[in-house]
Amino acid sequence: MQIYQFLLKKGLERRKAQEEFFQIVLSAIEEGDNTVKIVQAPTGTGKTYGYLIPLMETRQKAIVSTGTKLLQEQLRKDIETLRSYYSYLYGKELSYLVLKGKSNYLCLDRYYDTPVEKLPAELQMAVEGTWDGDFEFVNVEPELKEKLRVEEDYCTPQYRNMCRYRQECYYWGRLKRLEKSADILVVNHALLSLKDFEDPQERVLVIDEAHELDKYITSSLTAGISLYFVRVEVMGKVLEFLKEANLEAEEFFRRNFEGLFSNGQEELPVNSLRPYAEDFERSILSPLLSYYESIRETLLSELRDFLEGNLFVSTKFKEYVLKNGLVDWHRYSELKASYEEPSPEEERWIKKIKSYELLKKKLQKLKEFHRHMKEEQQGFGYLVGRKFSKRMGTFNYWIHLFPVFPAGHVDFKDYKAVIITSATVDQEDIRQTLGLEGEYYSLEHTFPYHRVNFLVYRANPQEKDSWKECLKHAYAYLRSLYPKVLVLLTNKEHMELFEKEEGVAFQGEDNLSVLVKALSEGKLKALIGLDSLWFGVDIKGEKGILMSKLPFENPEEPITFHRIRFLRSLGLDPFEYQKRKALIKFRQGVGRLMRSKEDAGTIILCDRRIYKFREFLRALEELGIRVVSKTL
Repeated sequence: MQIYQFLLKKGLERRKAQEEFFQIVLSAIEEGDNTVKIVQAPTGTGKTYGYLIPLMETRQKAIVSTGTKLLQEQLRKDIETLRSYYSYLYGKELSYLVLKGKSNYLCLDRYYDTPVEKLPAELQMAVEGTWDGDFEFVNVEPELKEKLRVEEDYCTPQYRNMCRYRQECYYWGRLKRLEKSADILVVNHALLSLKDFEDPQERVLVIDEAHELDKYITSSLTAGISLYFVRVEVMGKVLEFLKEANLEAEEFFRRNFEGLFSNGQEELPVNSLRPYAEDFERSILSPLLSYYESIRETLLSELRDFLEGNLFVSTKFKEYVLKNGLVDWHRYSELKASYEEPSPEEERWIKKIKSYELLKKKLQKLKEFHRHMKEEQQGFGYLVGRKFSKRMGTFNYWIHLFPVFPAGHVDFKDYKAVIITSATVDQEDIRQTLGLEGEYYSLEHTFPYHRVNFLVYRANPQEKDSWKECLKHAYAYLRSLYPKVLVLLTNKEHMELFEKEEGVAFQGEDNLSVLVKALSEGKLKALIGLDSLWFGVDIKGEKGILMSKLPFENPEEPITFHRIRFLRSLGLDPFEYQKRKALIKFRQGVGRLMRSKEDAGTIILCDRRIYKFREFLRALEELGIRVVSKTL
């Protein structure tokens, strides 16, 4: 382990837990044969180096998956540091690639097909420079990004073969070449569940931040339709061909779903989609299919006229039409392919055929979703949602279906070995949600948790008025002690309790990394939010943390709602699942306070139920945190 010894000489602190992690990873590499290791590595273990160093030392090809694109960029920094040491010590280069879903990258064909005046100067400069095509690093409006991104339905294999920009293409040209040769691929959980990697049997899969894996996989496997999809993406394509076409798509969504929502609600679970299938077919699918047939007949007639009026075509145009199977080419046996590149008129025809293909694929998605509406399967959940869209000038409604548990929908059996790790990974949760079992390790925590003051205010969240007063009192107390306070809520509505406070920011007001930086630098006094603050915030120094209550998931939240129903149908107690998820989130929340050995502070929980659910108290005891009970 030359890299590790080198780092120790440079001043890296020797950590027993990290060295144990090294050995777990080395044993997984040696055993191979899809061995699974589940490692709970508390904050302070140095788990990123714990798996990266042995992977690099053995030059083991790997895929590292983490929760978000932001965490991917953090991994990039660690890999850059370690690979520089590797190169210095071994005199060899080690390659890596941060890979995101294709929709995160610019499509050059769409870019150069867009009028220059509609392209922001920052994007134009990026394309002319050394940019890698990742929208994460340029400022582009969401609507424009949607139009310019790489899209599978647009970029079909046939079209890619003759695309003018296939060699320079950020995704299919550059990234795909790098993916094959990279020693380490860094992906996010959503991409992990959707992508087939080349030669996975040669790679070790490391799943970091594994406590969130099932949530991201469920989200990535969600299928659905929306008013925006029907009105903008499908009807937008129809109107390119039929200017007089009209579809009152909004009426279907309003008629069926508007009455379900109350103020502030964005998503609701529904027991079934079958009651809406007939109306969907009559109001949306059938009219669109009728338009499609009319477009198809006109397009084919005009294409035949074009082919019969020519003596010569380009090789690429002929190949494109042939592969699409739009016409019987034997009818045009006298038509010669005598030059390579398409003529301007052929380019226009290629774009027209491309629009037709895209419409066909989008209609296929609607037909497939309609089939799911009629033929419901056990193990799937359903939801409806709405949110006001400035672009549409009305509510955008959506209908989704998703696997209740992702176990069985993603295959992890092809990898050489799988290492699952997190500060709060739970063996039973991994088994139930993902269907993965393996050898379990719980590494020793190293931080001085005795420096944490944990106060429980004996308030009852069900007694709302007194509980809200408790929250306000606890917040004021923490603000009097610390210059930095995190408020961890479980319900968006509770944010209004803090709206009049000075020096606060709320999750969603700006990019989370910007808000966290502002709090760390003292530009904010408090940061208030929901899930992302419980799980992914790193603020060093003394601070206060206010937990509104034990973080049980809302039983009316769509995924939780359907998981409860599903577990009951199997004769299982769903509360055990709910309690396990709440405990994982609670432990993550506690972990927000201790981010280094110099940290300290106070956590206040306004929920007396912790004395009822002893698992939460035991989690604190294992860390050496003493709990003090207070009554207002």
